[in-house]
Amino acid sequence: MNSIVRSTLVLALLSTFIGCQSQQGSKTSSKTKDSNTPVVTLENEKVLTEKDTLPYQASYTRLHDLLHTKLTVAFDWQKQQMNGTANLVLKPYFYDQKEIILDAKGFDIHEVSLVKPNAKTLVYSYDKKKLIVTLDKTYTQKDTFELKIKYTAKPNELPKGGSAAITEDKGLYFINADGKDPKKPKQIWTQGETEAASCWFPTIDAPNERCTQEMFITVEDKYTVISNGELIYSKKNADGTKTVNWKMNKPHAPYLFMMVVGEFAEVKDTWRGKEVHYFVEKEYEPYAKAIFGNTPEMLEFFSTRLNYDYAWNKYYQVVVRDYVSGAMENTTASIFMEALQVDDRALLDDNWETIVAHELFHHWFGDLVTCESWSNLPLNESFANYSEYLWLEHKFGKDEADYHSIDEQDGYLGEAQSKQVDLIRFHYKEREDMFDAHSYNKGGRVLHMLRNYVGDEAFFKSLSLYLKKNEFTSVEIHNLRLAFEEVTGEDLNWFFNQWFLNKGHADIKISHRYEGGNLVIKVKQDQDPATTPIYKLPIDIDIYDAADNKVRKRIWITKDNEEVKIPLAAKPKLVIEDPEYQILGTVEHSKPTEEWYAQFALAKNYMARLDAVDHIFEVGEDVNPFENNPKNRELLHSILKDSFWDVRFAGLAMFSKFFIERPEEYAADMENIAMNDPKSLVRARCIFLLNSLDKEKFKTVFQKNIDAKPYSVAGASLFALLSLKDSTAIARLPEFEKYNNINIVIPLAVYFTESVQVDKYQWFKNAITTASDRGVYQLLNYFGTYLTLVTAEEKKDGMAVLKEISEKNKHEVIREAAKAQLASLK
Repeated sequence: MNSIVRSTLVLALLSTFIGCQSQQGSKTSSKTKDSNTPVVTLENEKVLTEKDTLPYQASYTRLHDLLHTKLTVAFDWQKQQMNGTANLVLKPYFYDQKEIILDAKGFDIHEVSLVKPNAKTLVYSYDKKKLIVTLDKTYTQKDTFELKIKYTAKPNELPKGGSAAITEDKGLYFINADGKDPKKPKQIWTQGETEAASCWFPTIDAPNERCTQEMFITVEDKYTVISNGELIYSKKNADGTKTVNWKMNKPHAPYLFMMVVGEFAEVKDTWRGKEVHYFVEKEYEPYAKAIFGNTPEMLEFFSTRLNYDYAWNKYYQVVVRDYVSGAMENTTASIFMEALQVDDRALLDDNWETIVAHELFHHWFGDLVTCESWSNLPLNESFANYSEYLWLEHKFGKDEADYHSIDEQDGYLGEAQSKQVDLIRFHYKEREDMFDAHSYNKGGRVLHMLRNYVGDEAFFKSLSLYLKKNEFTSVEIHNLRLAFEEVTGEDLNWFFNQWFLNKGHADIKISHRYEGGNLVIKVKQDQDPATTPIYKLPIDIDIYDAADNKVRKRIWITKDNEEVKIPLAAKPKLVIEDPEYQILGTVEHSKPTEEWYAQFALAKNYMARLDAVDHIFEVGEDVNPFENNPKNRELLHSILKDSFWDVRFAGLAMFSKFFIERPEEYAADMENIAMNDPKSLVRARCIFLLNSLDKEKFKTVFQKNIDAKPYSVAGASLFALLSLKDSTAIARLPEFEKYNNINIVIPLAVYFTESVQVDKYQWFKNAITTASDRGVYQLLNYFGTYLTLVTAEEKKDGMAVLKEISEKNKHEVIREAAKAQLASLK
């Protein structure tokens, strides 16, 4: 499940549209101390934690073992209901059983009967949540029996639920069921996690259950039908329908069952002879391989790295409308939100590599080996999160992976300002609470620390052992620890206890000095020991001598305030503590300014260079680091030519942050960036900057870039030319109005509003009603402003659009923003 959707390129540039405000794209370790989770205290009494105030969430007790599920289903589009027959093959797990309790939410139950060993009708009770069936006799664990349940699933009659991660939990979704929305296809799809599978079929809806399955799905002949496993047949019926049979021969958890019905373009690929297919709307068929085309390479990379080949018979990826999350790793057939449907130009600005890797990696961590309880969810999600780092490192290099990793850490640290809980947590209010930046972001960073500690060979050998020992079963955190201990020979309770089974993160202040023939490293752990451990920390130290030779040492910190001495013959030129920036938390480095200059010049890791830039230019409010400082002026040239794009982006931000005399000195650097930088984000940011510095001087740059293939670069150039009232750009506005990419839409919205183009209401309405959720959010302010310029009738219609967004959009932040616009207009 990919429930935390990262910010994208387009959002990084939007404040520049609004007014060329400084955009700091740098990602470094946060230097702000995080507050701990609020706790209830009384004088002389212990601190109350979630263990004291929230219920213990045990793994589900297994009374029966579900062996096989056979579903026969058909749909009533008008009523948005599903008529189904479920055949369940079960046996008692250990103890003798006279009844069975099934999860079945909101159904009409028509029949419950025994098929095997003897056909007969059974007595049952049902409260719309649990179906309790009295069996015909007492069964032992040696006995197998088969139930048949005829039912109607009525998802729209279920109580509304969901969370920030998964916005609804009704299991079965009919999209544009009446076909009245011409801009939206008719679809049916399912979403099982966490326990919504039982909203569309009766089952034992628990992550520690698993079974094989087969599906017989009857739909109108025009629709594509997708489900788990192998396609056995698709048979046309006399009434214009067809019945499609899918079969899954390897067991998996019920929450991973899926089906999708709709009209799709199917784009075929393969890996080692297995089907790797991509399903998108017809409009996006030409771009499906650009979106998903690295999947075969990912399958090969992950299979090789884990020394465990992809276990399943196929891998399909399906994009649907109105999805309730980012994506879902249904076994052999992942579902993705519609935001992935973009053209090749948009993919030059931002790609979906991380979400594709995330869902694929779940097929090892989540589908093959499944968390036994939601308390152990990080065994699914932390690994999927870390797969993003592994893939980026493999495909695009370590700097790109590190950038993503620090971005993920920042997401966790942001959440940690108000919430700090154990990573593996057995006390929570709702299971959906587990889907947070702890289970995803923090867990991924913890795995990164574990990899850095044990080394690559031991890390991946341990993961391979963990998978082989626990394949097709459910696990808890200790299974992972035991695999690492078997490989490394080391007791790793210290690591797992402080990082997986405890809350918080390190808050480190670190400095060094040279005295008496020793390099003295001083480390202070500043986190609150009442709620956060004092960590046992291995910290690597890179030491550079006067000839720029580097040696790496590892020290151990076990106290809240500690000094460690490293014998050294001469004072070092540069010391970099935690040079891989892998410690989870906030790390404040203190060193002389000259060392920061040396760090920028010598460090191979981009994060170390960016950290140096931050410290060199971290000055007081009234201080300009470029004034009478030729060294910094020369350094800026180097920053703008750095090998990694985020450092160059930080260099461009200097022009917004500080007054830099004679900016023309950097004109050649910036013109080169605007025309040739390989990162479109950096090119676009540079074009906005040139527009704010000297519109007329750089007009030729804008004109050359208005037809650039990346939308961000073309949009930035369009914005600049419209601000210049360029007649050629204005004459081409009808051409640009046809685009729905937000990088083009926003400059048009700004221009139409500022130039009071009162005949553009229909364009605005179409833009906001067809935009992605992120596009809607960015357009709301412009749309609200534009409604003050139009006729009363158009204003009324526009307010109706805002009202619908305020009531029906699945994101609270968007609903509230729409309400604010409505209130302003009223």
